[in-house]
Parts: sequence; C-alpha cells; structure tokens
Amino acid sequence: MEQNQIDKGLKKAMKTKETPRLSSNFTFRTMLKVQEVIRLKEQKHEKQMFWAIVVASVILLVGGGVTVGYFWGAEFLGMFSNLFMSIVRMDLFSSPYGYLSLAILLLLGLDYWMRWTYFKRHRKD
Repeated sequence: MEQNQIDKGLKKAMKTKETPRLSSNFTFRTMLKVQEVIRLKEQKHEKQMFWAIVVASVILLVGGGVTVGYFWGAEFLGMFSNLFMSIVRMDLFSSPYGYLSLAILLLLGLDYWMRWTYFKRHRKD
C-alpha cells in the first residue's frame, strides 16, 4: 500500500514538472556579460602589447647605444668635449639669443601649467 502511494506521488511529481522560465531580458544580460568579457580580454591584450613595445624599444636603444659606443665612442667623446668647450667660451647672455631662449622656455612652462590647470578643472569624470 505504501509503495503504491509513493509511486503515485512520484508519477504526480513527474507529470507536473514545470520547465524553468527565463526572464524577459535574459538575452540582453547575457550579451552584456559577453561584451564585458571581450572588453577585458582586449584591455589585457593592449596592456601586453604596450609592455612588449616598451621592452623592444629599450632593447633597441641599448643595442644601438652599445654599437655606437663600440665603433665610434672615441670620436663622439672628442666631438662632445669640443662642443662643451665652445659653449663654455661663448657668453650666451651677452647676445639677445640667450635671453630669447630663456623667455621661450619660461613661456612654454607657463603654457604647460595653464593647460594643465584648465583641463584639471574642466575634466569630465
């Protein structure tokens, strides 16, 4: 008797099996998650590419510097020492070019500072 009731209960449970219903915006939420995963993968790839380019650039610069230093090191040292001595002998502030170059540097610094403060204030966060 008990076995028959258990069987009836199981049969009834099997007949009234409801299929789970998905929410109306299931596709939209799924696509948002897929887009987020794709965006994160792209960001990771961009970061890896950035560091690969930085490492390659450093290696090329060091290799070029070592090559130039090995083959033409003495010539460069002589050239730069002569250049330094000619700059020391030249009195830059006795001509207007020294003052002009100093004024240009000051104005470039002022321009940089003004742009930095302007964009800092008007940044859209």
